[in-house]
Amino acid sequence: MFVFALICLVAGVITLVLARRSRANKLALPGGSEAPGPDKTGNRIALGAGALLVVLGLVLGVTSSVYAQDAGEARVIRSFTGQIVGQTTSTGLHVKAPWDSTVNFNIRNQTVTYINGTGGSDSDNNGGIRTGPYITVQDKDGVSENVSLTVRYSIRPASVTTIYTSFRDEENFKASFITQDVRAVVREVPNNYSTLEVLTKRAEIETSIEQALTKRWADTGVEVNSISLQEIQAPKAVTESYAEAQQAQIDVTKQQAKLDATKVSAQQAVVTAQANAKANDLLTKSLSSQVLTQHYIDALEASADKGGLVVVPNGSSPLINIPKATK
Repeated sequence: MFVFALICLVAGVITLVLARRSRANKLALPGGSEAPGPDKTGNRIALGAGALLVVLGLVLGVTSSVYAQDAGEARVIRSFTGQIVGQTTSTGLHVKAPWDSTVNFNIRNQTVTYINGTGGSDSDNNGGIRTGPYITVQDKDGVSENVSLTVRYSIRPASVTTIYTSFRDEENFKASFITQDVRAVVREVPNNYSTLEVLTKRAEIETSIEQALTKRWADTGVEVNSISLQEIQAPKAVTESYAEAQQAQIDVTKQQAKLDATKVSAQQAVVTAQANAKANDLLTKSLSSQVLTQHYIDALEASADKGGLVVVPNGSSPLINIPKATK
């Protein structure tokens, strides 16, 4: 824009100078006045066009010197020779030399997504654009799994100059640095886990990836905001074996529960039998011959008082010496 403004300004000045010289030359002719006609009209048009070009050049020059910066942006100011002359990280209007240019960096949260989209070749299944397909990793047992995830990150405003020096612009920075590091870390972390752990410790693996990426980016001006581990796909044979193992474990748990219930029932039966045996033993010991005889006498007395008839077995001795109660 600055070059165009400069061209407009120079062209306008030249047009004004030529128009004024032409008019001055005509006024210098004999008679001392400019004759009316097409030449006078053309001269006025040239003056108007020159003035318009000068005003346009000035407006464009001012416009190229002032820029507005939104929240979530940081800009590197670069001279026309390619040298870095500053950076701005605050919002609002800023002034620069009209021949300088700015390189914009987005410091808001950004994402890289690795997933096999179904809504199109570049879809991330959420209406966005995926960075690439899932990442194939290998666990400690040598089994390969496909990992789908989303990484959210942001750029520290004070680091945009360093990033520009190394990568020139944000797109190159994302393609050459961010995506490459994410792939490398995601491939490294599962090497520390067995196949079973990869299938069962998803939250732990997600945390390990976040910690490894944070450590890797500690001095780069990039912050890890979050890691969303969406899916881990193991080979079909592995998942089927794992499902069978889970079912077997469930069956073992059920059988163990039944065995425990049987043991409890048996223990309860033993306790009940022991209690009954003890009660019978106590009852047997309490029924001595003297006690039985006394019960017999008491029964006869009760029957005699009521005028009842007592029948005894043949050959028994029904006569019992009952002491008479004293009054």
